[in-house]
Amino acid sequence: MSSLSESPSPSSSSPSQKPEVVHRRLDSLPVDTRQTSVLSTLLTPLLDESMAAYRAELTTASHEYRALTNMNNQAAAVYRAAAESAKTAADTVEQLVDAKTEALQELASGASIDEVDRQVGELEALCTRLETYLRQLETRVAKVSPPGMSLLL
Repeated sequence: MSSLSESPSPSSSSPSQKPEVVHRRLDSLPVDTRQTSVLSTLLTPLLDESMAAYRAELTTASHEYRALTNMNNQAAAVYRAAAESAKTAADTVEQLVDAKTEALQELASGASIDEVDRQVGELEALCTRLETYLRQLETRVAKVSPPGMSLLL
């Protein structure tokens, strides 16, 4: 086989000069069909194996990316479901807070506190009247009953 570049012999170049490189074009080389056949025979299996190796690597990478895509899609679905649950919980809590706030505002309003205070005052007045009536009854019963007899058992 002939080389693609030829360099002059070392004795012809001086140490201060760079060696001269002569380039040849591939199409100017004589073609030997026997050498081409041998090269083809040797290189074809090598290229086929290289192609198979690259194809296997690319196929593996493609499968890995596909698996990662599926995992990402599943994770996204889980996060969407969690977000929906969180939104539902937040809405429910907001509704409960609104309802309780409304109920507390009704209780906290001055009119309802005054109303409760008025009703408590009326109840205390009624209790006082009942106690007074009870003492009067005890006095009447004590006057009517024989000495030494008690109503309390």
